Amino acid sequence: MSSETAMLPVTGSELPASGFRLHQTDGEADFGAVVDVLDGRLAAYRITNFISEPDRRAIESNFWESIHRSPRYGEGEDGVEAYIIGASHIEKTTDQYLSEVAAGTRALADLYAGTTDPISAFRRRLGAHQPGVAVRAARHGGRVAADSKAVCWNNAGEFQLLPHDDLAQLSDPLQKGFEIQQVRRVMAINAYPQAPAGAGQLRLWNVEPDDASRARLGLTHSGYPYPHAVLRDRQSLTVEVAGGDLVVINGNLVHAVLGGDPGPCSPRRLLLTAFTGRDPAGDILWWT
Repeated sequence: MSSETAMLPVTGSELPASGFRLHQTDGEADFGAVVDVLDGRLAAYRITNFISEPDRRAIESNFWESIHRSPRYGEGEDGVEAYIIGASHIEKTTDQYLSEVAAGTRALADLYAGTTDPISAFRRRLGAHQPGVAVRAARHGGRVAADSKAVCWNNAGEFQLLPHDDLAQLSDPLQKGFEIQQVRRVMAINAYPQAPAGAGQLRLWNVEPDDASRARLGLTHSGYPYPHAVLRDRQSLTVEVAGGDLVVINGNLVHAVLGGDPGPCSPRRLLLTAFTGRDPAGDILWWT
């Protein structure tokens, strides 16, 4: 395939103007808006001051003091792309992922020691606003997915995390039979104990890529990364984030984490994150 063909604009469905927008509230969650993101009617929703200042400080301290924090090597400062606590299913077999989840149970407990886990608290409240709908961890063979993971991106440049979608990765043949493969819409939950100004904003593009675009770009089972050039003609939306925020985004849309320059004395951006989506019965599953 020629490079010209590969760089053709990405094709797929898009949200109407009424849905491709950011909804915002302060302190209290609007779970009607959360469900609109979950079900693909809204691009993003930001709740400012969702995490209390004491919990923010405690989680950040627990993260940097943790013996379980591990580097992910790659393109980043000093050859480290990110520092992580917790398991990710991406590019792993189901067994490998769930084994890592089980092995990391203590690490997550220590991360939230002396604090409130904001993502678990958020999901409990979501469940209370969805009567008759189970909100639970995805499971396979009697084992369950992780509640969340913590990430500090260490990349420099235009993007801390390159443009991608969160749906394609669910089709990976390595995870055949894992119930997350039945999910058709993904909502990412992102909570920020720390987020310095000037970097780490979320950028969303108004396109849910189709299978033909993913295949043309070699992203069928990953959805990562979309070249920036194939997105230039698409409407985009930037979501500012600050410490204490919780943001949910429509993960079927292409999105990225921007780089920037927060300044030499700024604290590092710390993210708590998990995926959610409905199974065919309408129940809400989570995984990482």
